[in-house]
Amino acid sequence: MKVVLAGAFGHLGLDILRELVKQGHEVTALGRTIRKPSDLQDGYNAVQADVQNPSRLKGVCDGADVIISTVGLTKASAEVSCYDVDYQGNMNLLAEAKRAGVRQFAYVSVLKADGNPSVPMLDAKAKFEAELKKSGLDWVIFRPSGYFYDIAKVFMPMIEKGKVTLLGKKAVHANVVDTPDFAAFIVEHMCDHGKTYNVGGKETWSYEELANMFFAAAGKKPEISRAPVWLFDVLAWVNKKKKNGKEAIIRFSKWTLTEEMVGDTIVGDASFAEYIKSCYAKSESINSRLLQTVKAHFDLMERDIGEYHSLKGNGMHFSTKVFDAAHAGSLCLMDMKAFFGAMKMWTAVFSPTELDGPILSLDYIEAFGNCTLVLELYDTTFSHPAFQELEEIKAKHSSLQDYDPGDHWFNSLLLPVSAHKKGKKLQSEMRQMLQEYAEKYFDLLEQCPACNPTEKKAENAVFANGLLQNGGPAVNQFKKMLGEEKTSVFIRTCMFCCE
Repeated sequence: MKVVLAGAFGHLGLDILRELVKQGHEVTALGRTIRKPSDLQDGYNAVQADVQNPSRLKGVCDGADVIISTVGLTKASAEVSCYDVDYQGNMNLLAEAKRAGVRQFAYVSVLKADGNPSVPMLDAKAKFEAELKKSGLDWVIFRPSGYFYDIAKVFMPMIEKGKVTLLGKKAVHANVVDTPDFAAFIVEHMCDHGKTYNVGGKETWSYEELANMFFAAAGKKPEISRAPVWLFDVLAWVNKKKKNGKEAIIRFSKWTLTEEMVGDTIVGDASFAEYIKSCYAKSESINSRLLQTVKAHFDLMERDIGEYHSLKGNGMHFSTKVFDAAHAGSLCLMDMKAFFGAMKMWTAVFSPTELDGPILSLDYIEAFGNCTLVLELYDTTFSHPAFQELEEIKAKHSSLQDYDPGDHWFNSLLLPVSAHKKGKKLQSEMRQMLQEYAEKYFDLLEQCPACNPTEKKAENAVFANGLLQNGGPAVNQFKKMLGEEKTSVFIRTCMFCCE
C-alpha cells in the first residue's frame, strides 16, 4: 500500500515511519526538516515539504492510497499559531489529497479535542476534524491521551528542583501511551472508515501518583504543592501581551493538568511506571542526561573512536563517547576523574555540520566542594544566529556568581549568551542551569537552516586548529598524554567533527 506520512520526522512520526517500513508499505515521508534516524536510512522516500506552503505539496499525494498526518505545532512560536499549522497546514494537505484522488485520510488529533474552544491547541485540531469529516474522503481520527516522553518532560525539571506543583485541588488522571505502541495501532487501523479512537495506555495514574513515582525513581523525598487554577490564566494573559507564542502552550498545559485524560481504547503493553524508572537509570551522570536531551531532538549513532574512548595520564582518567546526530552534527561527551574522585569534570561539545548553528561547549567541574560551570557558544556559522533566547536562562540563574574566564584567542568567537559561573556547594543549581541551557540550545538549533556539510566542517576546522596552535589547559593536558599527532586527531575528529 502507498502511504504518505506527514510529520514523519517528529517523535510519533518516526515511530509510525518505522512501523510502516517494517510492514512493507511504500512510504513517502514528509517533513519540514528531514532527519533520517540511524536505524532507518532507507525503505522510504523522504520529501522536504512545509504543509503551510501549498505549492510545496503539489504532487506529493499522487498515487497514494492513504494519508497519515501527525502535523501539529508542539512548541511555542511567535511566528506561527496552532491555527496556521494544526488547522490550515492540515487543510492544505487535505486539499492536495483530494486533488490527487486519495480516498483515505488518517489524522492524529488529541483526546477531547472539541472539549474547550478557548484552548487554541484543541480548537485548531477540532476545527480540522470537522472539515475532514465533511470532506468526502474516508477518514479515521486518533485521539491520544498523551505520550510517555511528554509527561516526563513536564515532571523531570520539577523533580530536579525538588518540588512538583500541580493545579487545582481535585485528583486528575491520565493513561498516556508509548509512541511505538501507538504507532503500531495507527498503522493497523489507518484504513478504518468513520472511526474516532480515544487512545490511552494500559496504566491509569493520577498526577500526584506520577509525581511520587518520579521522586522515587530520582531517589528524592516527595514535595508536592498545589497552585490555584487561575494562576495559569494569569500566565496566559501575560504571555499573550508579550506576543511570544507561549499563551497557547500555557492554556493547553492548564487543560491537560486539570482535565481527566483517560482514553477508552487501550493500546500496547508498555508500562509508564517502568518508563519512569528508566529515566533515572543513570541519573548520577550529567552527560547521561545531556545524551537524553540530544536524543529528544536528533537520532544518534555512537561512533567507534578506538583508543580515544579511555585515556589516562597525570592522575586523570578521561572516558569519551562520540555520537553522530542525524542531519545535524556530532556530539562528544567526556567524563574526567582525578585525585581519586575528589575532582570530576563533565564536558559536552556539539559541533553542527549540517545545520548552521554555533558550536556548543559545556564544562562542569566539581572539585573539593567548589563548582565551576562554563557554557560557551562559538560562532562558526555563516548566518550568525545570536541564540538570544539563552539570555532567559542566564537571567533565571543570575544569582549564581559570574567569573572572568580571562583573555583567550577565541574570545572574539564567543557569543554574548555564553556564561561562566562558579561557587561552593552549588551542585544542584549549577547542574540545573547547565541542563536548561542545553535544552534551549537544542530547541534553537533545530530552527537553524541547513548548510553545506563540507563548508561547515571547514569552519569547525578553523576553530579546532586554533585550539591546537594556541593551546589551553585541556589541549595541553592531552598533548602530554597523547603527543601532538594523536591530540590533533582527537580534537579534530572526536571533539569538533572537522573530518
